[in-house]
Parts: sequence; C-alpha cells; structure tokens
Amino acid sequence: MSQLKLAFKLPAMVVAIALATGASLGLAAYLVSNATVTAQAEHRLTAAASNAKSSLEAYLNEVAEDLTLFAGRAEIGGAIDAFSGAMRSLKGQGDPTALLQDAYITQNPNPAGEKLLLDTSDKLPVYDLTHRAQHADFRDLLLKRGYYDIFLFDTDFNNVYTVFKEADFATNFAEGGGPWADTDLGKVVRAAMAGEEGQVFLSDFAPYGPSAGAPASFIASPVYDQGFLIGVIAFQMPTALIGEVLGRTQGLSSGGEVFLVGQDDLVRNDTPVTADNDVLMLALHGDPIAAGLAGNPALGEITHHDGAPYVAASQPLSFGGSNWAVVALESQADIQAPSTGLRNTMLVIGGIMLVLAAMASLIFARTITRPVSRLTDAMAEIAADRLDIAVPGLERADELGYMAEAVEVFRGNGIKMRDLRAAELDMSEERASQVGVIQALQADIGAVVGAAIEGDFSQRVPANQPDPELRGLAENVNLLVSSVDRGLVETGAVLSALARADLSVRMTGDYKGAFGQLKGDTNAVAEQLSQIVTQLRGTSGALKTATGEILSGANDLSERTTRQAATIEETSAAIEQVSRTVVDNADRAESASHKAHSVSAEAQASGAVMGEATAAMDRITQSSDKISNIIGLIDDIAFQTNLLALNASVEAARAGDAGKGFAVVAVEVRRLAQSAAKASSDVKVLIEQSAGEVRGGTRLVTDAAGRLVAVQAAIEANAVLLEGIARASREQAASIDEVNVAVRQLDEMTQHNAALVEETNAAIEQTEAQANELDRVIGVFTLGGQAVQGGGVARPRAVAGGRL
Repeated sequence: MSQLKLAFKLPAMVVAIALATGASLGLAAYLVSNATVTAQAEHRLTAAASNAKSSLEAYLNEVAEDLTLFAGRAEIGGAIDAFSGAMRSLKGQGDPTALLQDAYITQNPNPAGEKLLLDTSDKLPVYDLTHRAQHADFRDLLLKRGYYDIFLFDTDFNNVYTVFKEADFATNFAEGGGPWADTDLGKVVRAAMAGEEGQVFLSDFAPYGPSAGAPASFIASPVYDQGFLIGVIAFQMPTALIGEVLGRTQGLSSGGEVFLVGQDDLVRNDTPVTADNDVLMLALHGDPIAAGLAGNPALGEITHHDGAPYVAASQPLSFGGSNWAVVALESQADIQAPSTGLRNTMLVIGGIMLVLAAMASLIFARTITRPVSRLTDAMAEIAADRLDIAVPGLERADELGYMAEAVEVFRGNGIKMRDLRAAELDMSEERASQVGVIQALQADIGAVVGAAIEGDFSQRVPANQPDPELRGLAENVNLLVSSVDRGLVETGAVLSALARADLSVRMTGDYKGAFGQLKGDTNAVAEQLSQIVTQLRGTSGALKTATGEILSGANDLSERTTRQAATIEETSAAIEQVSRTVVDNADRAESASHKAHSVSAEAQASGAVMGEATAAMDRITQSSDKISNIIGLIDDIAFQTNLLALNASVEAARAGDAGKGFAVVAVEVRRLAQSAAKASSDVKVLIEQSAGEVRGGTRLVTDAAGRLVAVQAAIEANAVLLEGIARASREQAASIDEVNVAVRQLDEMTQHNAALVEETNAAIEQTEAQANELDRVIGVFTLGGQAVQGGGVARPRAVAGGRL
C-alpha cells in the first residue's frame, strides 16, 4: 500500500468509504425492513386466524340457532309423528325400509343428486300424503340454507324422512341397528336423543358412505313437544360451506390460505391454491397446529406445499363437542418478497452510486495530485541544490498553498545555509585558537570530577579563563563540588551522632533540590528516632510501675487465698450437718403427706355422693322447665286458635246468611280455646310452684356439696403441700450434697490457685528485672543534649494491692 501513488490512493479511499457506508446503510435498511415485514405478516396472520375463527363460529352458531328454532316448532314434532306413523303403517305391506327406498329412490324418475325433486311417489298413499305436505318446505329450507341434507328421526331411531333421499333413507340408527348406525350421523342422533331440549350435538367432518364417501359433518338437536321427546332433527353440512366461510377471510396476501384442521391434522376445507381437493387429504403438521388443537393460540413456522417454509397462526375452535384449529398461513417467500425487492433495488442503486462516486473521486483526486506533483518536482530541484527555481502554488489559499509556502521556506533556508557555509570558512582560524583553551578547561574539570568520584571534594577548577562563558562553567563546577562536599559533611555529622546515641544533632545548611531532600530525610530520621526513644522511656517507666503494683497485688492475693481455703473447709463441715437435718425433716413430711391423702380419699367419696344428689335435683329442675315450656306452647296455641276463631267470626259476619253456620263453629272453637288457655294457665302456676320448691332443694344440696368440695379441696391442698414439703426437703438435701461437693472442689481449686499465685509472683519479679534492664538500655540515648535516665520519668502513684 505504501508503494501506491496518491493519485490511486485518494479515489480508492473515497470508493471504499462510499462502499462501506452504502453497504452498512443497505444492510441496516434491509434488516429493519425485513423485521418490519415479518412483524406485519405475523400480525396479519394472527388477525386473519382470529377473523376466520369468528366467522366460522358465527356460521356454526347460525346453523345451531336454525336447528334449535326448527326443533322447537310444533309442526316439526307433528311431522315426525306423522312420518313415523306412516312408516309403521307400511309393516303390513312388507319391510318399510325397502318399500320407501324403492318408491323414493329406485323408482324416482329423477337422476342421482336430484332425487329431492320428487314430491310424492304415488305408491305409498299414507306416507305419500305426509311427504307431499312437508317435503316442499324442507326442500326450500335446504336450498336456501345450503345444507346438504335434512333428517328426521323418531324415538325408535328410525330415519323417517330425508330431503336428499340417499341410501340412509328409512334405515334405523339405533346402536347396532341399520347399516349406517355406526357412522357419525348415528352417533350424534343417539347423543341428541339422550340430550335435553335446546342442546346441540355436532360431529367432525368425516367420509360418509351414503353420500358417495364425501366428507360431511352432522349437527342434531332433540325435538320436544310439551315436555315429551318426539324425535331428533339433524342437518348434514358439506365442506363447501366451510370453505366459503373461510375463503371470505380478509387481510392475507394473494398466496395466503386459511384451513380448518381436525385432531387428525387433516384439513376440513378446500383451498383454491391447489388443483386437487384438499378435504381430508392435505395434512398440516407443526408446533402451531398442535398448540391450536390443544386449545392454545400459537404462531410459528411449518412446512407446506412440497416442504416450503410457511408462517402459520392458529386459533382453537370448539363447538358442539368437536375441537378444531383455524389456521392462517403464508409462505416465507411471499412474506419476505417486499424486503427482497427492496434489497435488490438497493443493490442496483448502490452499484450506480458506487460508479458515480468512483468517477467523482477520480476528478477530485486529479485536482489534488497535480499540484502535489508539481510541488514534489520543485522539492527535488531544491534537494539538488538548484535554489533559483520558482515554487509553484504560492498563490493558492488552501493546504496546498501552505505546503508551497513551506517549500519556499526550505528554499530560503537553503540559500541561507549556503551563505553560512561561506562565512564559516572565514571563522575557522579564530575557532582554532579557542580549541586549546577549551581542551585545558576540560582537563581541569575532568581532574576535579575524578577526585569527586574518588570521594575527594577539596579540589577546584581554576576560574581564570578569558572567555566569560568558560569562566562561568568553571565556577558552576566548583559550586557543585562545594555543595556536595558541604551536604556530605553535615549528613556524616548527623549519622555519627546517631551512632553515639546522640539524637540532638541536625543538618542546618541551606540546600536545594536533591540535597534539600537529603537534609529533610536525615533530620526526619533523627526526629523519628527521638520520638521513639521518648515513647520507649515512658513505656519503660510505666512497665516498672505496673510490674511493682502487680507484684504487690499478687502477694495480697496469695494471703487472701490461704484464708479463703480455711473458711471453705469450715463451711463444708457446717453444710454436712445441715444436710442431715434436712433429710430427717423430709422423712417426717412424707409420713404426714400419706395420712393427708387417706383423709382426702374419704372426703372425695362423700363429694361424689353429693354430686349424684345434685345431678338428680338438676334433672328434676330441667323436667319442670320442659313441662313449663310445653304449657307455654299450649297457651300460645290457644291464643292463636282464639285469634283465628275471632277472624273467622268476622269473615262469617261479612258473608251474611251464607256464613252463619261457620260463625257458630267459630264461636265454639273460640270457647274451647279460651277454656284450654285457662286450664293451661292453672297448670303452669302449679308447675312453677313445684319448680320453685325443687330449685330451693337443689340450692340446699348444691350448697352442701360445695362445702364438702371445699373441705375436700382443703385436705387435698394440705396433702399437696405436705408432699411438696417432703419433695422440696429431698431436693434440698440433694442440693446441699451438691453444694458440699462443689465446696470440696472449690477448696481444691483454692489450693491450686495459691500455688499459681506463688508462680506468678516469681514471673513478675523476673519481669521487673527485665523492665529495669530496658530502662538502663534506653538511658544511653541523649535527647536535646541530656541523657535519658530511667528515673527521669515520673512514675504514677502505686495502687494499693487490694485494688489489683
């Protein structure tokens, strides 16, 4: 790259920048557009699936409403009864199924698929009469609604009527009955026959034999008349109607498709995208399909149409006991077609812009490279010492003009250098005379520096040179050697004093730079050592004082420990005497407790007898209360009867002569009610008096029982107290024994402690000796011109031994 010319580098750089910028913008635009298109497609598919589901639900609800509306009409029940009766009347002529199929299918003059055009066969008078009256209405209903067929069944599961007249006409659909009983039509008919009024039962699409194996779905509802089951009405729905409903879904692209998928993953409608019929032939597999069949909306990718990738949105649909998934899908190619077109367009535009940028960069580069080339030629001439040429581009006001001005400066400097070389030739003789002086000065400086390297700073450079610059150099060298000599001398003095344990010496000269730093560090070392020694002096004195106090306290502790051991031994003997006394008291308390328990048992038996007497009196009281309540109830009944008789008398008076007899009965009833009320009142008074006496006796028995219980409680309390005293005495004796053991152990530990105190005294005496030695060592240092003495630090007042 460094070998390429600027005329190539500039266009190449511009083209590279344009290419990188265009590619980055194009890639970003393509990614953004692709993400936007994908999000819009997913939203479109989800909305389409939801719309298709809503449309299909609306259609199925419409069919269900149609079915229940007709099932609730009285004429439908009448038609089922009429067709069923007519079919039963054919039994005298032979097999009703064979007769009806022969008359309306075999002998029907209309071709297959148009058998519904026959209104009557004129061969079965009873059936023909009903068929002629009903068939036209049912046929109109079928043609207007677009159903494939309409069925009527009686309670014996006989197909008594159909509009389309196929092989299932007049057959039986009971379980195990006719040839088509096990089809989906038989299943929904039996389910509807067991259902309630207004219920709807739907079967999934499946091939149906009587309809030449075409896929069909059946919807059925029971027919009731005044609460009685008459039969079942059913519709056969072809897949074409489902396809029409799903085909009206808006919002998909031209290649978008909507399917109704069953639990077997097969579609239930045909799509115009394929030439073949897709119903129960095309299978859709994938996670979105499985999720929709499981009852959850989903969106994802599937393979469809020869393994091509598709994006599918599914919505669950449940109706009449059948579960499907409504799936809207579009191919990835159709979804990404806008972003692909945008990509191709951007590639074409980018190529054109790249060519234009290359051409513009070439033109622009020539406007730069030509002046640069001319400047390069001029610089080559100047380098060849041809300084009389004219520099091109000095008139420009841009960077190339600045470069031309710089080249002009180089040319002027070249002219000046040429003139200086000529002047230097004239000055060479004068410089030769100065070389000797300089060489002599260099020799003197070398000698002084060599001596300084060897540690001798006493030599100096002669300062008698005639040249003031050389004389200043000599003086500076002398000042340097003198400063180093003075700094080393003072530093040595401080270190020598430190070696003699004299911490009062400091560097006092005026230094700068590194020597100023050396002065500060040396004095800081001396100051730090002074502080450390001062602290050690205070610590040594405090250590001696503390050691003396510890020794005094330890001696006092030894004496106290000896006295404590004697006291503990006397205490142990006294505790043993108390223990024996407590054991004797516990034996006496236990004997008294046994006697108190015997008395408590007798009192408890007496209390039980009094309790039984009290319970008997309570039962008598409760019986009296119940009798009183019953009497009160009789009184209330008499009052209500009296009130009713009074109301009856009033109503009889309003009725006039017609109510006289009733008035007499009401008066008699009122008189009887009054008599009953008076008698119940007298009985109630007697019962209340008896209850009062019983309550008095109960209160006396209760008081006696309470007093006996109090006596029993007192005896039991005394027994408990005595037992507690005995137990406490036993526990106290055990505790005293434990205390005695503890006192013995304490005595042993006190003896050990006394021995340890003696050992501690010996250790403290050794510590005090070491502290004296430390004080002697520190005393050799000198601070501020005075020696550090161990006695120079005031000792704190000794603490009494008893407060150690």
